[in-house]
Amino acid sequence: MQLLHVGSRHYIQMEESTAYLVESCRRGNKTAQLALYKKYAGRLYSACIRIIGNKAEAEEAMQDSFLKVFTRMDQYKDEQNFEAWIHRIAIHTAIDYFRRNTQEWEELSANFAEPAEEEEPDDEEIQYAVAQVKEATRKLPDGYRIVLTLYLFEGYDMEEIASILNIQPPSVRTQYLRAKRKLLEIITTH
Repeated sequence: MQLLHVGSRHYIQMEESTAYLVESCRRGNKTAQLALYKKYAGRLYSACIRIIGNKAEAEEAMQDSFLKVFTRMDQYKDEQNFEAWIHRIAIHTAIDYFRRNTQEWEELSANFAEPAEEEEPDDEEIQYAVAQVKEATRKLPDGYRIVLTLYLFEGYDMEEIASILNIQPPSVRTQYLRAKRKLLEIITTH
């Protein structure tokens, strides 16, 4: 494990340039903020667009994410992965943007029967171009798109998604299964 020193702080497994930018941002250096923005804007925008589905709102969410990053730099712990930390801020900001515009979550009764697993096609048999999957994902209903994105692309588990979205875990699982089914339907009809 590599330990980098910048000033009096220690950064574990972080590029020296990123460690320097983080430390400079903590001191309010605008040039460092711009450099950090340029370095991570594309990644944060990608995360926001997958959640929100609207380019203009995703751009706003990404911008707001950076504002939060720069104003919360004192909350960043040096031993954390910096990119994961700012990515988490962007995900939560994008979800907040989505919530402001929509409150349509499909809650299911406690006695709802989940679809049988054997109904789903074998994932390994289906291989599509990344562009087709991205386009099909944008066509999903909002709730499905967000759950699918958080699970498949952002790596959250079902419990974490339920907590983030303030919905019940069975609803998350059902929306995920329905989103997968709908995504396959969109892809196979085009």
